[in-house]
Amino acid sequence: MTTRKLLSLLLIFCLAGCASERLHREGSKLIREGKVEEGLAFLSKAVDEEPTNAQFRADYHVRKAGYVDQLLAAAQAQRQNGNHALAEEGYKRVLQIDKTNVRARAGLDELIRDRRQGDLYASAQQAFKAGDMDKAAAILRSILLESPDNFAAQNLKREIEELLVRRQTVEPTLKSTSTKPINLELRDANIRMAFEGIARTTGINFILDKDVRPDLRTTVFLKNASVEDAIELILQTGQLQKKVLNSSTVLIYPNSPEKLKEYQDLVMKSFYLQNADAKQIQNTLKTMLKTKDMVIDEKLNLLIMRDTPDAIRLAEKLVAMHDIPEPEVMLEVEVLEVQRSRLTELGIQWPSELTLTPLATTLNDLRNMNSSKIGASLSGAAINLRRDITDSNILANPRIRVRNRENAKILIGDKVPVVTATTTATGVVSDSVQYLDVGLKLDVQPDIHLQDEVAIKVNLEVSSIVKAITSKNGTSSYQIGTRNASTVLRLKDGETQILAGLINDQDRATGSGIPGLGDLPVLGRLFSSRQDDRSKTEIVLSITPRLVRNIVRPDASAGEFWSGTESTLRMKPLSLQSVEQKEATALPPKEGATFSESTISNGPTAPAEVAKSIALSWQGPSKAKVGEQVKLALRLKSDGGVRSLPFQVGFDSAVFQVMQIEEGGFFKQDNGATSFSSNVDAANGKFFVSVTRSDVEGASGEDAVVMVTLRALAPSPQTTLKVLSASPIVHGDKPPATILPPPYGVEISR
Repeated sequence: MTTRKLLSLLLIFCLAGCASERLHREGSKLIREGKVEEGLAFLSKAVDEEPTNAQFRADYHVRKAGYVDQLLAAAQAQRQNGNHALAEEGYKRVLQIDKTNVRARAGLDELIRDRRQGDLYASAQQAFKAGDMDKAAAILRSILLESPDNFAAQNLKREIEELLVRRQTVEPTLKSTSTKPINLELRDANIRMAFEGIARTTGINFILDKDVRPDLRTTVFLKNASVEDAIELILQTGQLQKKVLNSSTVLIYPNSPEKLKEYQDLVMKSFYLQNADAKQIQNTLKTMLKTKDMVIDEKLNLLIMRDTPDAIRLAEKLVAMHDIPEPEVMLEVEVLEVQRSRLTELGIQWPSELTLTPLATTLNDLRNMNSSKIGASLSGAAINLRRDITDSNILANPRIRVRNRENAKILIGDKVPVVTATTTATGVVSDSVQYLDVGLKLDVQPDIHLQDEVAIKVNLEVSSIVKAITSKNGTSSYQIGTRNASTVLRLKDGETQILAGLINDQDRATGSGIPGLGDLPVLGRLFSSRQDDRSKTEIVLSITPRLVRNIVRPDASAGEFWSGTESTLRMKPLSLQSVEQKEATALPPKEGATFSESTISNGPTAPAEVAKSIALSWQGPSKAKVGEQVKLALRLKSDGGVRSLPFQVGFDSAVFQVMQIEEGGFFKQDNGATSFSSNVDAANGKFFVSVTRSDVEGASGEDAVVMVTLRALAPSPQTTLKVLSASPIVHGDKPPATILPPPYGVEISR
């Protein structure tokens, strides 16, 4: 009875083992076919059928953990890209496989928070567009308290801060209550009365410092001039300065060092330099702008200056001209050393000496010396039949990337030790070892020019050990054979230049034979041996420059701009702007605007246009090859003044790499001062740009906002750049209609 039970149990175990093995095989097969979740279900059943099988348990847990990590990574990527529905689906699939997965539950909680913060961010954007900066900042603070790494909120917060800083640092401009130009005739008039008349005519309030001399007089004759130009001319001719308090109030004070220190506002500006050296920029600004209050931080490559707003604007232009990436070039160098040697040794080497040796052992034997007591020996004879042929090529093909006007060195060879013995005063001998470079040494220094040309200073040295020399006291030294070449080339990008002619040609002939017989014609070969040794070595150098980054030529507006006078820095010259008359005759002057021997009258002027429509468009090539750089322009067209444009662009980071983002010419019109910032989020395939014009009116028309340089990384039949969002700030209270461009497609081929 016991045996029968044992057999039954054994049969059950065998059947169970066969079933679990079948489930395990089926699950592994489904996983290989890509049906991972179905395969994991079979593996789980196999473990349930045979829980003691360690191999089944290990396979199940390893496959399960790998698949769960894959799903979590995909869900996280969808969440970062803003695809919350797909991310939620991924987290729920993970919980179906592993109900206790903490990361999946945390991901679902984060999605709920992202949706809530997304609504808050939309409210902040609406407040920002409506001009309610305080409300937008408060909403962003609540978002960043929960998620300090929220990139979109950080970017909008930075845009708000930059805009507020610009509003604080931009000086207010005068605005007359009358929109017409004025005609001004003042003959030796008291300057206080002149300002009083302008105030009555234009509605501008003047506050005069107590030190403005009451007897100061001026003479001015102007027609069809703007109020601002007229005031500026009176101030300049009277050696006065002004401080605009608001759009209708101006403070007048003497142009003296004491009053300038008292009234002139100063601005603090920090420049974080990416490419230029802080010390060099400091010297430039001190020389050009005479700025005294300036410090640098060499660790951060940071420069901080304190000066007037006009000096700060000029410093921004000078820093922008210098803080550009240095040109770089890739030098493809190929060095070839061709060596050929021919050695021929032919003939009979006859004995060359006869040696006689006495066989005597005592002095008595020497007295009886004869031919039988003297030994004779001849050197051996040999037949020489030898021919050696040697051909060798030594090739070095380095590639060097070097910055403009920097030295690059290459050594391909050995460091040979040279031992020197030194004896001290006490008689102690010590050895010192110095190393000598032997081989191929190449020094290059490129000088990159415009028009894609590179001047290269080349120094080539090829050395080898000829022989080792040992001195009498045992010190080792070497005889070094060397060949040098130095030259300066100027090549186009991709042009190859070959330098050859470093040839060492040696021809040696050595003969030995029996005197007289060895000199006979023809028969002399039987009584002599001759050795001919010929060797020839030639070195060929090939060099090809490949420009990685060329010199950036600045725009005309960046390379030439006004800087004021010797005593006063200003962004624009003192000049009269022409104003066209819109009416046939000027209006009569107001009461109180006429003085003795003076007249002030008004004419028409045009108000600033309010932007109603803004359109963005892409411009650039539609095809490129892998490894090439593509430069695209995002253009802006507006029918009115645009003060600022923050926007966001999405791209495929697996296909494109953002190399450089440069400001275009739209906001720089009429030499306007701008603030430009950009940030690239390569992990999520986005970059953010913010451009702000300092003046209140803004810029209009059509031009490029930014120039984006991209490098193609991988082939793609159609990759796109898409403007994800744009929030223009315009002159006026009503936001304009903004037309975003369609996705711009680029075909990338190999």
